[in-house]
Amino acid sequence: IRMALTKEQFSQGRSPQEYIDQMKVNKQPFTEIYQAVEIPGEVQTYFDNLNEPVNLAVFHAEWCGDAVSTTPVILRLAESTKNINVEVFNRDEVVDLTNTFLPAHRANTVPVFVVLDRDMREIARFIETAKGLVPRLDAMNETIASQVPDDGENARNVARGQRTAFRVAHAKEWGEVILREFQQVVTDGLALPGDKRPAEAGTEWPAPED
Repeated sequence: IRMALTKEQFSQGRSPQEYIDQMKVNKQPFTEIYQAVEIPGEVQTYFDNLNEPVNLAVFHAEWCGDAVSTTPVILRLAESTKNINVEVFNRDEVVDLTNTFLPAHRANTVPVFVVLDRDMREIARFIETAKGLVPRLDAMNETIASQVPDDGENARNVARGQRTAFRVAHAKEWGEVILREFQQVVTDGLALPGDKRPAEAGTEWPAPED
């Protein structure tokens, strides 16, 4: 199996707190979502009882709405158990590396979560956010679009702010959806033989037809 990430590369990430401390964009909503998340008991139990710890590389972009929704949820889980060793990367500093975990037609998608075993072999990858959230994200966008006319940069900024507030307001509910899907992809990945890994989950985009 191709080594997805070397131990040296992995060690160059930041701890969640180091990463949050240096954030310039969306730090407050990110922190509010982190604090609002409640980890379902069975998700907590699953990770607490893994046979061996896993490594988790998180590729985050501060400006990305899906990252604001999803990254703090996964980091909260990682902080809650001894069995997830997490390193956080600013995607904009490691674009080429992040894109190695994405199909070509999804280059530059964020965030990306890569789960690896102790030998840095990939187990699972979770891309963008939970698939189960897509209908709720679509509904959010439709509601806000109906309230804010798209007539220039100011309107776009208002809509962006409303989406961020909506994500914070739904942090607990959405966080549960994200955590259950993340647990499932790790479960699936660990069940696969090495040559069939990684399991993949998250949002999906159709590949362009030739």
